[in-house]
Amino acid sequence: MNDANANVAPSPAETRRTERRRRRGGGRFECNAGLLIGVGGLVASRLGYLWIAFDVFSQFTLQFAVVTLAFAIGRVIPGARLFVAFVVLVLGITVIGVWPHIASRDAWVVSEVKEGERAVTVASFNSWYDNQQVDAVRAEIERLDADIITLIEFGPNKQDLLKELASRYPHQAECFATDYCHMAILSKFPLASSSASTGWDGPAMIMAKLGPELGNLTILSVHTIRFPHAQAQFRQIKALSNLIDTIPGAKLVMGDINATPFSRITSTLTNQTGLARLTWLPSWPSQAWLPQIAIDHIFASPGIRSIESQRIGQPAGSDHYPIIVKVAVPVSTL
Repeated sequence: MNDANANVAPSPAETRRTERRRRRGGGRFECNAGLLIGVGGLVASRLGYLWIAFDVFSQFTLQFAVVTLAFAIGRVIPGARLFVAFVVLVLGITVIGVWPHIASRDAWVVSEVKEGERAVTVASFNSWYDNQQVDAVRAEIERLDADIITLIEFGPNKQDLLKELASRYPHQAECFATDYCHMAILSKFPLASSSASTGWDGPAMIMAKLGPELGNLTILSVHTIRFPHAQAQFRQIKALSNLIDTIPGAKLVMGDINATPFSRITSTLTNQTGLARLTWLPSWPSQAWLPQIAIDHIFASPGIRSIESQRIGQPAGSDHYPIIVKVAVPVSTL
């Protein structure tokens, strides 16, 4: 009788119950694995404070957060775990990329200009060294119409643009004759002096000092090395911080820092110098029009305030989006 009972086929109700249990359990392992990856990435993103090589994970903090959220939600949805996790993951990555575009539609006023200050719009644009869309780069620079703009990876095919932009930006500094220094500073205000540095402990840099019209403001345009050279990048940012500490007066540091707001690189710069980071929007990459990480930044010394929210521009053939901020700069009595 036992053998006979063992060969009896399960009833349709039992089959349905078994199938429901199987469907409810499907995808649990994959969601657990995805959740582990997300949490592990978030933990690794903080380990850069112990060992700088781990700082690369900080570049993707937002993405790891999305992965964690997606698989955490998927894990508790029986019968559709992987589908739900995938949908949340795609939506999260899309939101990160769409966010800077929405935030840049209209700059919202943060504060008003006070007595003894002057409103100045500043921008930084990594135009990408190999970018062949020269006319688009010029059009974007003109469209941004910043009072001061720093240009990075301004390759030889774009350098003649400085002459074409001279009527709009009569005051210019560039370092094209210096090895590995493809940068320029364009200003509507007079430049009192300028200098450039490469081959030192810090990053490639061009620096310009303005006159009393802007309170003798100093502009530093920098371009740090990137992963996988984390140790060298950290040494560069330490050397840059040491230099900034020796420069008197108001300062703006702008450029491609190759580090996000979550990075030890950016926190080292702000903590050591007292500069405030004014930027947070993702600016790279421009492909698919969904920038994912904020590696282009503007930092300001105490006394310089944002008076409008940050915006991004159009890439104009570059892999970076330009970044723009309107600030109030303390000025001397004119």
